[in-house]
Amino acid sequence: MKASYIPSIFDIVMQYPQLQIMTICDNSAVDLSSRTNNITNSLRILNLRNNSIQLLPENAFLNFHNLKELDLSENKLSSITEAPFGKLHALKILELSFNSIASISKDALRVFPNLETFSLSNNKLNSINNNLFQFSPRLKSIDLSFNNLKNLPESLFYSLNSLEKILCSSCNIQAIDKDLFLNNINLLYVAFGNNEIEVLPSDLFRRQRFLEYVDLGYNNISEVYKGTFWNKSNLLGLNISRNNLKSLNADLFIGSPNIHLLNVSGNKLEMLKDDVIANMNDIEIFDLSYNKIKYVELGIKSEIRLRNIWLSHNFIKEIKIDWRNLVFLEKFNMDYNEIKSLHAPPCILNVKQTITFSFRHNQISEIDLQSTLADEKRAETDRTMAGCFFNGLSKNFLDLAFNPLKCDCHLYPFYFYLKRKPGRQIPSLLTFINENELACSQPLSLQNSTLLSLSEDVFSCLFETDCPQQCTCGFRGRDKLFFVNCTGANLSEVPQGAPYQTTVLYFNYNRLRSMKSLNNKIWHNLTELYVDFNELEDLTSWEVPEKLRFLSIKGNNLRTLPKHLMDFIANQSDFHLLFGGNDKHCTCKSKVFKEFLIANAAFIKDLDKIICEINSNGTNSSLPLYEVPDALLCADEQEDGSNKGLTTIALGIFFTVLLTLVLIYYKQRQLILSFLYIHCDQVFHICFEESDCEDKVFDAFIAYSSTDRNIVMTLLEQLEKKEPFFRLCIHERNWLPGRFITDNIIHSVQNSKRTIIVLSDTFISSPWFKMELRAAVVKVSEDKMNKVIVILVDKSTSFDGVEPDLRHVISKRTYLVWGERWFWEKLRYAMPRKSCKLNDEDIDSNRRLSDISLLLDV
Repeated sequence: MKASYIPSIFDIVMQYPQLQIMTICDNSAVDLSSRTNNITNSLRILNLRNNSIQLLPENAFLNFHNLKELDLSENKLSSITEAPFGKLHALKILELSFNSIASISKDALRVFPNLETFSLSNNKLNSINNNLFQFSPRLKSIDLSFNNLKNLPESLFYSLNSLEKILCSSCNIQAIDKDLFLNNINLLYVAFGNNEIEVLPSDLFRRQRFLEYVDLGYNNISEVYKGTFWNKSNLLGLNISRNNLKSLNADLFIGSPNIHLLNVSGNKLEMLKDDVIANMNDIEIFDLSYNKIKYVELGIKSEIRLRNIWLSHNFIKEIKIDWRNLVFLEKFNMDYNEIKSLHAPPCILNVKQTITFSFRHNQISEIDLQSTLADEKRAETDRTMAGCFFNGLSKNFLDLAFNPLKCDCHLYPFYFYLKRKPGRQIPSLLTFINENELACSQPLSLQNSTLLSLSEDVFSCLFETDCPQQCTCGFRGRDKLFFVNCTGANLSEVPQGAPYQTTVLYFNYNRLRSMKSLNNKIWHNLTELYVDFNELEDLTSWEVPEKLRFLSIKGNNLRTLPKHLMDFIANQSDFHLLFGGNDKHCTCKSKVFKEFLIANAAFIKDLDKIICEINSNGTNSSLPLYEVPDALLCADEQEDGSNKGLTTIALGIFFTVLLTLVLIYYKQRQLILSFLYIHCDQVFHICFEESDCEDKVFDAFIAYSSTDRNIVMTLLEQLEKKEPFFRLCIHERNWLPGRFITDNIIHSVQNSKRTIIVLSDTFISSPWFKMELRAAVVKVSEDKMNKVIVILVDKSTSFDGVEPDLRHVISKRTYLVWGERWFWEKLRYAMPRKSCKLNDEDIDSNRRLSDISLLLDV
């Protein structure tokens, strides 16, 4: 009830005699005076909280014989005597907290023989009579917290055999008598936190064998004697945080194996070893944070039953832990310590729970994954290692955020582990959390760079022996190759001295105009060369190292590559070339380079960035070189030819017209031939002769996998039933039963003018693929003609399963992709055809190949 005016509580009770619960709170005044001594009522709970009551009248509660709970908290009472309470023999709960009580008489509780819960917290008591509780033997809970008691009488709780809970926090208590709880044999909960206690008697709890929780935090205790908590089998929690403990006795918990919470944070402990927790069976939380621990040793002698161990904010520099003996571990917190090098925790077999290891804000610069990688390798063949995973995923989580990582060659295995893609056959044993907070502290050039944003080449270790001035030397973590890095040194020539092991040279952002200085024998072992953003205009004078497999020449002034370099690259089975950002001016001479790019597209890693600036009908545009039609590349030559034709007109109209027609024909013949073949096939056959043999049984033999049969059936439909009609050979229709498969393959290739290979991952994995392709290759060699037509079922088809020599053959041909634009026109153009003979001077043996190239550019 809340009101500006409250009538006497006795009037209310008289008006409602059956009322059992009454609450009158948050008022400025309450009338507690009694008008009669003959009140019959059923009131059991009376709440008079926060009513500014300053004085309890005599016999104020005289007639409330059935009252069980009385709440007088948050008032302005200054003293308590027995006078106001009458005979409240049934009262079980008396709440007097948050008043201004400075004194309480020794007989104040005389009328409460059945009192069970009593609170005097947050008052102004300086002392308390040792006989205060002698008339309330059934008390179970007493709260004296937040008073200025300083000391408690030895016999204060002497008569309370039923006492279970004592709260006496923040009372400035300086000492506890060893017999304070002598007769409180049922005591379960003791809270004496935030006092001034310096000595904890070893036999203080000698008779409390049911004790469950003790809070002694924020005191000045310097030692806990070994017998203090002996034989406390029910003890679940002990808080001794924020004291002056320097060590924990190894025999502290003999006979007390069930502690779940042990909080010793904020002390002066210097070491942690197995002995401290050897007598505890299952610690849920062991909090050792904010101590002065420098060394940790766990699981060395025996199995440790720890679930959560918190060691943050210490001075730990070294840990010696046998993780496989911590089979119950769930979280290991080592944040804010001084660990410099970390061996990643290995797999802990036979655990069902996930485990989180946190090493945030340490001094970790090196991370050793040797044990983790060994376990992953073992997991590939050892089935017992399946216990390292949970539903196929890692059970170990590691947080290394905010450590000063040294990003050198030694850290590369860790970087590589983080960058590994999911979906591996054996999943990772470790999952790193907060990966984006991993950053480099060293070297200075990488300081504050996030680890995952770096490229793998930056993880290197440097040395100075034989290293040229203005350059740095070292070896890379990813492949252990030695390198010289002269990037940005403003050099016009490559140094003529270097460590003899050097196989990689970084010479980006310099002033190199010629590669001649690279002809020195010290550079003959190069496998990788980076000369991006220099001033190179020509590479003719460069002698290419035989072992070179990577060349980056981006951002120079080059228009093309010399023939010897293009031939060298073309003859490799694996090569990486980066050429983007060079001179964009293209001419008719660029056709050779364009053909090189198309033929070796698999080697060119920035093909789309090799750009030509084209002027078409007065409009400037930029296109990748491999997409520019030859007609546009040769536009300048066409214009020059037109100018010459105009000059010739002065000599005679007849010769001018004739010369113009001839020039138009020869300059545009590729476009004309392409147009005639696609749109005027009969005209094309009348005018041009077919050079293929006429004595073959089939026009083409189709090699394919049965999984691609639907594609082959479409090929038959289009090529055999539509003009021009072709004769095709497929194994399921044309092979003779009973003959060896190898004989059928050879026979089919020899009796066909073309071999069409429908290439897919399934066909590549087939043993017949190699035989059919090799037979076709042999035939190509014999006839000196390109007889192989490759159709990729999908652009994603991988050549990894193809032998190097056969892969070389495929990569040298411009293959078709199933379903691409102009697919059928390109295919029919590549098929055999007959035509009339032309004069010898009109026959160009390379014409048809250039026609195909032109068609592919459309």
